[in-house]
Amino acid sequence: MTAVQEQSMTTTGPLEYRPRKSRIGAWIGAAVAFVGFTALSFTLGSTTVEGGAVTVADQAAMIGLGVIGAGIALSFLRLRVRADEKGIEVRNVTATRFFPWQVVTAINFTDKMTWATVELADDDEMSIMAVQVSDKERAVAAIKHLRALLEQSRS
Repeated sequence: MTAVQEQSMTTTGPLEYRPRKSRIGAWIGAAVAFVGFTALSFTLGSTTVEGGAVTVADQAAMIGLGVIGAGIALSFLRLRVRADEKGIEVRNVTATRFFPWQVVTAINFTDKMTWATVELADDDEMSIMAVQVSDKERAVAAIKHLRALLEQSRS
């Protein structure tokens, strides 16, 4: 079930949400990095300005840099938030964390934020990079759903 199905937000069932616009941006960034470095590797001449030689290994290294750049861009496809009656799981670019609702004090998402945050009982805070302001109504629907699950856990 996704947060943005055409249904009433009064339901507090499980939620799995992934950003839309950053996923598109990740694919575009990966393609630009790979194609750009690959094209650059083939436009290198056989010698440098100072008389050095450009070998096939140098061209392969340039393509390798494109692969690395594409991999970094594609790491943003990992962004996700899952929530149910037990708690909330936040997966950002490098880490995945699960928080039971008992340690969550608030889900924050204001106009000045790039993405949402989950506020914890120990005054710590973790970004929910999957819920981004660029997704507009989808993000607002996801936040409402997360807040409803948090309220449901308190009753």
